Amino acid sequence: MVDMAHVAGLVAARVIPSPVPYADFVSSSTTKTFCGPRSGIILCKAEHAKKLDKGVFPGSLGSIHLNTIAAKAFSLGYVTTPKFRAIMEQVVANAKKLAEELTSHGFRIVSGGTDNHIVLVDLRPKGITGKLFQDTLETVGITVNKNMIPFDTASPFVTSGVRIGLTSISQRGLKEPEVVEIAAIMNQVANGPEDRANLDDCKAKPKS
Repeated sequence: MVDMAHVAGLVAARVIPSPVPYADFVSSSTTKTFCGPRSGIILCKAEHAKKLDKGVFPGSLGSIHLNTIAAKAFSLGYVTTPKFRAIMEQVVANAKKLAEELTSHGFRIVSGGTDNHIVLVDLRPKGITGKLFQDTLETVGITVNKNMIPFDTASPFVTSGVRIGLTSISQRGLKEPEVVEIAAIMNQVANGPEDRANLDDCKAKPKS
């Protein structure tokens, strides 16, 4: 069984390899890189279909919202289009660029880089916790999630890292030049996370 919730859009667009030919079951949300409604899908080999259907309904599923079904139907068509594939290709390009830029600013990227939409950043070289970085970035208009890193000595509520997804900005048309600017703002925040004037300057930069 494979859960591909995070990378389903990249898989659907054929930007990264698909687990479907190899797994008996593949589950996924239809949000995240799939860019659809808050729902999910389960794929399986034909021999398991009847048992899966019996196990899911009526035991696990309740009433079905027709607006969600319509949104999922649209999304399933949309992910097959050249437009969607171009967006997913840009997602990966933007993630790679962000990893490269953050490295140049002295951050450490866990695993050395990325092959998908996520950049996992070790903040210890910058002397800042994941929670503080997450909260201060939020005040300047950048959303990330605090995240534990391998062998993290900080608590799960504090963490030594953050994870950064590039799907949303890529959907909005941002590309590598904008990612360079974002990385510079993130570095400026990390260098003065408790300096109000610094944070105000960072918040104003995207508008200038």
